[in-house]
Amino acid sequence: MAQTLSVSDAIDDELEECRAQPENKAPEGAILCEYNARIAWEKEIDKYYKLLMNILKPDEKRDLKIAQRDWVVYRDNEMLFAGTLYKNKKSKSWLVIHAVRLTNIFRNRALELEEYYEMATLDAD
Repeated sequence: MAQTLSVSDAIDDELEECRAQPENKAPEGAILCEYNARIAWEKEIDKYYKLLMNILKPDEKRDLKIAQRDWVVYRDNEMLFAGTLYKNKKSKSWLVIHAVRLTNIFRNRALELEEYYEMATLDAD
């Protein structure tokens, strides 16, 4: 029986497939692959945030809202710093590393929210 891929596995697989394409070996293509993965991860963040907000108790919702607001500040500051750091590098490969860094910021948060959702929906019997 074939096992169904999770969305996170599918995003990672799609990113790897994109990176493997000959036209994406150049920095511009690699950066586009990362950008598309980042957009997919952002959708996962939104999905799991909404799912959690639909099932959490009021105090948990309040705390998640605060945590998510703080994460957005962290994300924005990280993106700003990374942009400043990598733009001062001479090689174009640093631009790819920058894009990977940004993708990972979104990936990590999406996986955190997914894990919270899985824990919140476990049957505590």
